[in-house]
Amino acid sequence: MRCFAAVEVSSPDVRQALVRACDELRRALGADAGLVKWVRPDQFHFTLRFFGELGPTEVEAAAQALRRAAAGTAPFPLAVAGLGAFPSARSPRVLWAGTGEGREQLIALARRLEDELAAAGFGREERPFQPHLTLGRVRQGADLAAPLRGLLTRPPVRYGDWLVDRLVLMRSELLPAGPRYTVVEAAELVRGE
Repeated sequence: MRCFAAVEVSSPDVRQALVRACDELRRALGADAGLVKWVRPDQFHFTLRFFGELGPTEVEAAAQALRRAAAGTAPFPLAVAGLGAFPSARSPRVLWAGTGEGREQLIALARRLEDELAAAGFGREERPFQPHLTLGRVRQGADLAAPLRGLLTRPPVRYGDWLVDRLVLMRSELLPAGPRYTVVEAAELVRGE
Protein backbone atom coordinates (compact mmCIF):
# COMPACT_ATOMS: atom_id res chain seq x y z
CA MET A 1 0.00 0.00 0.00
CA ARG A 2 1.05 3.58 -0.65
CA CYS A 3 1.94 5.18 2.71
CA PHE A 4 3.30 8.26 4.44
CA ALA A 5 3.93 9.35 8.04
CA ALA A 6 2.30 12.58 9.14
CA VAL A 7 1.06 14.93 11.81
CA GLU A 8 -2.61 15.66 11.20
CA VAL A 9 -4.22 19.05 11.82
CA SER A 10 -6.57 17.99 14.61
CA SER A 11 -7.95 21.46 15.42
CA PRO A 12 -11.22 22.37 13.68
CA ASP A 13 -10.38 26.06 14.21
CA VAL A 14 -7.01 25.73 12.45
CA ARG A 15 -8.61 23.75 9.60
CA GLN A 16 -11.23 26.50 9.20
CA ALA A 17 -8.56 29.22 9.20
CA LEU A 18 -6.72 27.29 6.47
CA VAL A 19 -9.95 27.04 4.47
CA ARG A 20 -10.15 30.84 4.66
CA ALA A 21 -6.52 31.03 3.46
CA CYS A 22 -7.40 28.81 0.50
CA ASP A 23 -10.40 31.03 -0.23
CA GLU A 24 -8.09 34.05 -0.23
CA LEU A 25 -5.77 32.29 -2.69
CA ARG A 26 -8.76 31.36 -4.88
CA ARG A 27 -9.97 34.96 -4.93
CA ALA A 28 -6.50 36.16 -5.95
CA LEU A 29 -6.49 33.63 -8.79
CA GLY A 30 -10.00 34.46 -9.97
CA ALA A 31 -10.94 32.35 -12.99
CA ASP A 32 -7.58 30.53 -12.77
CA ALA A 33 -8.42 29.00 -9.35
CA GLY A 34 -9.53 25.86 -11.22
CA LEU A 35 -5.90 25.34 -12.29
CA VAL A 36 -5.11 24.30 -8.72
CA LYS A 37 -6.04 20.92 -7.23
CA TRP A 38 -7.00 21.98 -3.70
CA VAL A 39 -6.51 19.72 -0.68
CA ARG A 40 -9.70 18.91 1.23
CA PRO A 41 -9.74 20.35 4.78
CA ASP A 42 -10.15 16.92 6.37
CA GLN A 43 -6.83 15.94 4.75
CA PHE A 44 -4.67 18.84 6.01
CA HIS A 45 -1.45 17.41 7.46
CA PHE A 46 2.30 17.82 7.70
CA THR A 47 4.05 14.92 5.94
CA LEU A 48 7.11 13.81 7.88
CA ARG A 49 8.07 10.97 5.53
CA PHE A 50 6.63 9.68 2.26
CA PHE A 51 7.25 5.97 1.67
CA GLY A 52 5.51 5.13 -1.59
CA GLU A 53 4.43 1.51 -1.95
CA LEU A 54 5.04 -0.73 1.09
CA GLY A 55 4.39 -4.44 1.53
CA PRO A 56 2.82 -5.86 4.74
CA THR A 57 6.20 -6.49 6.42
CA GLU A 58 7.39 -2.97 5.59
CA VAL A 59 4.13 -1.46 6.88
CA GLU A 60 4.64 -3.21 10.22
CA ALA A 61 8.30 -2.11 10.38
CA ALA A 62 7.29 1.50 9.61
CA ALA A 63 4.54 1.33 12.25
CA GLN A 64 7.02 0.09 14.87
CA ALA A 65 9.46 2.89 13.99
CA LEU A 66 6.60 5.38 14.25
CA ARG A 67 5.69 4.08 17.73
CA ARG A 68 9.32 4.34 18.89
CA ALA A 69 9.65 7.90 17.56
CA ALA A 70 6.39 8.94 19.24
CA ALA A 71 7.35 7.31 22.55
CA GLY A 72 10.43 9.53 22.75
CA THR A 73 8.61 12.79 22.04
CA ALA A 74 6.50 14.94 24.35
CA PRO A 75 3.33 16.56 22.96
CA PHE A 76 4.00 20.10 21.75
CA PRO A 77 2.03 23.11 20.47
CA LEU A 78 2.36 23.77 16.74
CA ALA A 79 1.30 26.99 15.04
CA VAL A 80 0.51 27.24 11.34
CA ALA A 81 1.69 30.54 9.90
CA GLY A 82 2.48 32.03 6.52
CA LEU A 83 1.94 30.98 2.93
CA GLY A 84 4.52 29.91 0.38
CA ALA A 85 5.13 27.91 -2.75
CA PHE A 86 7.50 25.27 -4.03
CA PRO A 87 9.80 25.60 -5.83
CA SER A 88 9.35 29.38 -5.34
CA ALA A 89 6.80 32.20 -5.40
CA ARG A 90 8.04 33.01 -8.92
CA SER A 91 7.23 29.50 -10.13
CA PRO A 92 4.52 28.05 -7.85
CA ARG A 93 3.79 24.34 -8.28
CA VAL A 94 2.77 23.54 -4.70
CA LEU A 95 0.96 26.08 -2.50
CA TRP A 96 1.53 25.60 1.21
CA ALA A 97 1.12 26.96 4.72
CA GLY A 98 4.15 27.03 6.98
CA THR A 99 4.89 26.79 10.67
CA GLY A 100 5.43 29.19 13.53
CA GLU A 101 5.83 28.16 17.18
CA GLY A 102 6.63 24.45 17.40
CA ARG A 103 8.61 24.35 14.15
CA GLU A 104 11.78 23.12 15.87
CA GLN A 105 9.87 20.40 17.73
CA LEU A 106 8.28 19.24 14.46
CA ILE A 107 11.71 19.11 12.82
CA ALA A 108 13.06 17.16 15.82
CA LEU A 109 10.15 14.69 15.56
CA ALA A 110 10.86 14.20 11.84
CA ARG A 111 14.55 13.59 12.62
CA ARG A 112 13.69 11.10 15.37
CA LEU A 113 11.36 9.27 12.98
CA GLU A 114 14.04 9.27 10.27
CA ASP A 115 16.54 7.77 12.73
CA GLU A 116 14.08 5.05 13.80
CA LEU A 117 13.25 4.25 10.17
CA ALA A 118 16.96 4.01 9.31
CA ALA A 119 17.46 1.63 12.24
CA ALA A 120 14.56 -0.47 10.88
CA GLY A 121 16.27 -0.77 7.49
CA PHE A 122 14.59 2.01 5.54
CA GLY A 123 16.89 4.18 3.47
CA ARG A 124 17.31 7.76 4.65
CA GLU A 125 15.42 10.54 2.91
CA GLU A 126 17.85 12.44 0.69
CA ARG A 127 16.09 15.81 0.81
CA PRO A 128 16.12 17.83 4.05
CA PHE A 129 12.78 18.01 5.85
CA GLN A 130 10.97 21.30 5.14
CA PRO A 131 7.86 21.58 7.34
CA HIS A 132 4.88 22.60 5.21
CA LEU A 133 1.22 21.81 4.87
CA THR A 134 0.13 21.44 1.24
CA LEU A 135 -2.95 23.51 0.37
CA GLY A 136 -2.99 22.86 -3.37
CA ARG A 137 -1.03 21.66 -6.38
CA VAL A 138 -0.83 23.81 -9.51
CA ARG A 139 -1.67 21.94 -12.69
CA GLN A 140 1.29 21.38 -15.00
CA GLY A 141 1.97 24.26 -17.36
CA ALA A 142 -0.10 26.83 -15.45
CA ASP A 143 1.67 30.12 -14.67
CA LEU A 144 0.04 31.59 -11.58
CA ALA A 145 2.98 33.56 -10.15
CA ALA A 146 1.66 37.08 -10.90
CA PRO A 147 -1.75 36.86 -9.16
CA LEU A 148 -0.29 35.04 -6.14
CA ARG A 149 2.86 37.13 -5.63
CA GLY A 150 1.34 39.48 -3.06
CA LEU A 151 -0.04 36.68 -0.87
CA LEU A 152 3.06 34.51 -1.08
CA THR A 153 5.52 37.28 -0.22
CA ARG A 154 3.64 39.13 2.53
CA PRO A 155 4.63 38.82 6.21
CA PRO A 156 3.37 35.52 7.69
CA VAL A 157 -0.27 35.44 8.83
CA ARG A 158 -0.92 33.14 11.82
CA TYR A 159 -3.67 30.54 11.27
CA GLY A 160 -3.80 29.17 14.81
CA ASP A 161 -2.23 26.33 16.77
CA TRP A 162 -3.04 23.04 18.44
CA LEU A 163 -1.30 20.45 20.59
CA VAL A 164 0.43 17.82 18.48
CA ASP A 165 -0.13 14.65 20.46
CA ARG A 166 0.13 11.86 17.89
CA LEU A 167 1.98 10.71 14.82
CA VAL A 168 0.16 8.68 12.15
CA LEU A 169 1.02 6.23 9.40
CA MET A 170 -1.43 6.91 6.59
CA ARG A 171 -2.49 4.87 3.61
CA SER A 172 -3.00 6.96 0.48
CA GLU A 173 -5.33 5.65 -2.22
CA LEU A 174 -5.30 7.58 -5.48
CA LEU A 175 -8.87 7.79 -6.73
CA PRO A 176 -10.47 9.74 -9.63
CA ALA A 177 -12.18 12.06 -7.12
CA GLY A 178 -8.86 12.70 -5.36
CA PRO A 179 -6.76 10.85 -2.80
CA ARG A 180 -8.32 9.09 0.17
CA TYR A 181 -6.25 8.88 3.35
CA THR A 182 -6.80 6.20 5.99
CA VAL A 183 -4.95 5.94 9.31
CA VAL A 184 -3.09 2.61 9.45
CA GLU A 185 -1.33 3.29 12.76
CA ALA A 186 -1.62 6.12 15.29
CA ALA A 187 1.11 6.53 17.90
CA GLU A 188 0.60 8.87 20.84
CA LEU A 189 3.41 11.25 21.80
CA VAL A 190 4.14 10.44 25.42
CA ARG A 191 7.36 11.89 26.82
CA GLY A 192 10.52 13.86 26.14
CA GLU A 193 14.08 12.60 26.22
